[in-house]
Amino acid sequence: MSTPTQHVKEPIIETPVFTREGEQFGYVKEVQGGYFKIDVPMAKDYWLSTAYIAESTLDRVTLSLAKAEIEEHRLSAPGIEGQEHPEGVITDVDMLTQRERMERELEEQREKMKAGLN
Repeated sequence: MSTPTQHVKEPIIETPVFTREGEQFGYVKEVQGGYFKIDVPMAKDYWLSTAYIAESTLDRVTLSLAKAEIEEHRLSAPGIEGQEHPEGVITDVDMLTQRERMERELEEQREKMKAGLN
């Protein structure tokens, strides 16, 4: 008689990590927020979002990703999504343009204040 599988909310450190195809390729090294770091033997460790976990139990983490798909979802640090411009983040050019506009508006306000004081 087999014992029921106990699912866990987030991955447990040192739990083996498997691809969607069932191939083990690493271990959970660290968990931080909605991300977990994978210790891959003989390779550089990296982070993945917990959104890619299909199933997490006490003895294994199975990803919803195939082995060939993992590379495009790897992160160098937790919380840094692989998007070019994540929602709510502006580009450096937009930021500089916005700053220049704000500085012009402040200068205009200073001039108006000086004119009103004379």
